[in-house]
Amino acid sequence: MSKRKKGLLIVFEGTDGTGKSTQLNLLTNVLQDRGIPVISTCEPTNGRYGQEIRALYTDRKKVSLEEELDLFIADRKEHVETILKPALANGKTILCDRYYLSTIAYQGAAGLDPAYILSRNSFAPEPDLALLFHAPVQTGVKRITENRGETLNDFEKEEYLQKVALQFEQMNFPFIHRIDASRSIHTIHQDILNLIQPLLESL
Repeated sequence: MSKRKKGLLIVFEGTDGTGKSTQLNLLTNVLQDRGIPVISTCEPTNGRYGQEIRALYTDRKKVSLEEELDLFIADRKEHVETILKPALANGKTILCDRYYLSTIAYQGAAGLDPAYILSRNSFAPEPDLALLFHAPVQTGVKRITENRGETLNDFEKEEYLQKVALQFEQMNFPFIHRIDASRSIHTIHQDILNLIQPLLESL
């Protein structure tokens, strides 16, 4: 992965329904209250390629696995060039909901080689910290269907998410910190604050 310095890149990863988006929003609020320049962003983005990816949520079979990966890579390249690199160069802290670890896990679970997927992301800045949320897949599915009242999309089927969870479990990147997402929102939030404090002090 590409190297850069000045700002911080903290990414929130994990299977659907693990609460990572909730924790990202909580952390964003804390950093803003402290006067720390922070950008909250996500992948897929709301750009052209991100919209094409979102269209697959209801009909994933419209494209091949390779075409699907191409869309994720194109979306990330645009995200890196227009948002991530400029913000990092300006010393900002970026909180990103999903990044290339999700691509490795989700497209790897679909049948592509994880090492190949990683090689396609060589342009992407390496995270300073990846918070990898894990909870039983059944818990995540229940949160999506019962708590949110949503219907599972083509990327959220329970059998598929089991394979995604296994891909995440097998990752051993040095910047990963695993989060037990079965605990209370407050407990997780406090853990994250403790984790990022040394990073913030290094800026």
